[in-house]
Amino acid sequence: MNQHFGHATEFQVFEVDATGVRFAFHRRCDNYCVDGGGEEDRLERVIAALDGIDTVLVAKIGDCPREGLAAAGITARDSWAQDYIEPAILSLYRERMAQKQAITA
Repeated sequence: MNQHFGHATEFQVFEVDATGVRFAFHRRCDNYCVDGGGEEDRLERVIAALDGIDTVLVAKIGDCPREGLAAAGITARDSWAQDYIEPAILSLYRERMAQKQAITA
């Protein structure tokens, strides 16, 4: 979250529920960008490393990797790019809970 998506070599995975945010584990991978440009085979490996993850919080992300993630069912969000990770995750959780309540209301 504190990096441009293309520069990330690891992702911190958190669990969140009504009781709070908890760090779960790391997922390591090669970075997507090399010499200022993205590489498709690297994006495929990053997406494989993110298997089972539904949302990635990033500081910044280009259209191509955002679309590649979306095709794999992963949402990339840069809404909280300058926030600390735990409050950002909690904000995303609250946003999703509000959306669910609006749908069921």
